[in-house]
Amino acid sequence: MFKKLSIFFLLLIRISFLGASLFAQGESELEPMVVIETRSPVPLSEASPWVTRISQEDLESRQIYNLSNALRSVSGMAISRTGQLGSQTSLFSRGGESNHVTLLYEGRRLNGGFSGTYNLGELSTLGSSSVEILKGSSSLNGANAMGGTVHLRNELLLADGYDSNIGFSFGSFDTLISNYNTRFKDGNWAGNFSFSSLDTANDRPHSKFESLSSSFLIENQLTDGLTVNFLGLGYDNYLGTNFNKNFAVSPNNYQETVHFLLSPQVEFKTDAWDASVHYSYSEDELNYTPSWNMLYWTEQENVDFFSNYILSDRSSFQFGLGYTTSRFFREGNFLNSWEQSFASLGFQYEITKDTELNGNVRFGDYSDFESSETYDLKVSKSISGNLGVYGKFSTGFTPPGALDLYSYGMGYPGNPDLIAEESKSFEIGFSRKDQTLRHALKMSLFFTEYKNLIDAPWGVQPQNIRKSESFGIEVSSQNQVSERVSLISSFTYVRSKDLDNKKDFLSRRPEFFGSVAAEYKINEIGLGTQMNFKNNTKENETTAMEDYVTFRLFGNYQISDDLIFNARIENLFDEEYEEVIGYPALGRAVHAGLTYNF
Repeated sequence: MFKKLSIFFLLLIRISFLGASLFAQGESELEPMVVIETRSPVPLSEASPWVTRISQEDLESRQIYNLSNALRSVSGMAISRTGQLGSQTSLFSRGGESNHVTLLYEGRRLNGGFSGTYNLGELSTLGSSSVEILKGSSSLNGANAMGGTVHLRNELLLADGYDSNIGFSFGSFDTLISNYNTRFKDGNWAGNFSFSSLDTANDRPHSKFESLSSSFLIENQLTDGLTVNFLGLGYDNYLGTNFNKNFAVSPNNYQETVHFLLSPQVEFKTDAWDASVHYSYSEDELNYTPSWNMLYWTEQENVDFFSNYILSDRSSFQFGLGYTTSRFFREGNFLNSWEQSFASLGFQYEITKDTELNGNVRFGDYSDFESSETYDLKVSKSISGNLGVYGKFSTGFTPPGALDLYSYGMGYPGNPDLIAEESKSFEIGFSRKDQTLRHALKMSLFFTEYKNLIDAPWGVQPQNIRKSESFGIEVSSQNQVSERVSLISSFTYVRSKDLDNKKDFLSRRPEFFGSVAAEYKINEIGLGTQMNFKNNTKENETTAMEDYVTFRLFGNYQISDDLIFNARIENLFDEEYEEVIGYPALGRAVHAGLTYNF
């Protein structure tokens, strides 16, 4: 299987190179802007090859409603789910740990709860207008961004009017999905509101998953240079927990997660500088009942200030300040509180017309852990109008999470003697695109050295691994092969080593994984297919997952200007596999529904 996938991988690279020269046609569209790497808008074509953007149109056409499923198409991001919809889902970025990725929603940091993993299996796309992903450490995003950052954008309309849609779909395992989104702009006021729900029985007894989520953003432009906005989001999830095939089925065990975030923000802008400051308050509550009868509750408050100063037409300077406090409760009783404060300095300098240097340093102070200084330095050079090369060096710092430090119950012992993780990362890459922005190829090579990486297998006390490392290659491509056919692919090879015990692999990390999606559009009909796969060599005995290749089909039919029929088949060939050993993945599922735009 590995040999066949390798041949396929090389063939896709060849197609990516040929696509631009053979099929470049059509007019260039307005280029999207990304903010995840610099916190200031940058054209997507100028972003590093380790930056990925998933548009709202991509999510809608592929009928993806869950954030973890959206990330399956991103190189470097390995998703591992314990079987069913809504269950515990881990994200391993470039071979790092599952809490090494920070999640932002319109610039606000989401509450990771006790585990620091943001209940990823339960998190919908929350009506986002796009999802931006930065792989690799970034001192700009601070602690817990050692492996990367995921930023859910919530952009507003630029012209007066409104745009709304409502949709629903029914499917296998008694699945019902509904969603509603609306955006408006009226003079100085603008905003949006989103609501979604998912209800499914899953395909194992007593593993029902119910999810409700909503978000809103209201903005008022007070003057030409002064804007205020208020953001909120929340979700309530109910999940039966009978996923492990080796455990006795209990009709009474379930968990409920309640999460909300509220955040006001003020933005200033002049010709020479811009700045923003926001405050956010969030709560994450996780309740296991009735067998364990345990309540875990995390409160988080953030204050964040960021400013950008234009020094000349070739240089700019950034400055940031922030403060975070987190409070942890277990079974209703106060457990501990942490405080973090930071200051950051950054710069951008255009050395020549084709060469740019970016850097950032962050000074962090942690109440319960040592202080830290992290930094990154990136250089980019445009070889031609179509080809750019990039290099980056960065350091990272991640303190232990509450889940690792404190006894969690249910056979998960804590270790209060854990120390913070540190990393050094080296990256090089290139990005090739054509003038129409319809064809792009990105490749990155990365190498990360970890110090004191926390290894936390279930049921075993977490321990620091003194030395470990991860290295690999990421390749992604996007090609508008013709006016009707598009092809999107991503491939990753990563090898993570435990140098203390001389093991070639760290647990739960896949070795070779990727995704290929093809779409065909003609008049009112759109059809597509997506393949996801993971593969590990025979020497890798600690992944705790099986090899698999799955396919999904999706399609839509434009009944009228406002009404769309959509359908999809998940796990088309009913592949039997386990992303986590002992937890069977979902079988084949068929879904169909309608979307109405008004």
